[in-house]
Amino acid sequence: MNNRTCLPLQMECIMLFQSNPQSTHSLEELSDRLNHTVEDLQPVMELLMKQGIVEQLDTSGPERYRYHEPEAASEFEMNP
Repeated sequence: MNNRTCLPLQMECIMLFQSNPQSTHSLEELSDRLNHTVEDLQPVMELLMKQGIVEQLDTSGPERYRYHEPEAASEFEMNP
């Protein structure tokens, strides 16, 4: 898969996970939902995990992925 096709697929995955952040998906489910092959999705999911956008869950069944909510700063420093 080249960069021209990889980037749109990354965006599709991110939008799917962001639209329902509590959901989890296997590669097969993502393949069915996004109409792409598991082979195309595997490197995309690995990249999104490296970027901290999705995380892989530890399960005894097939690999499952979910959105990794970015941490927000709860304290702000203001200098007068």
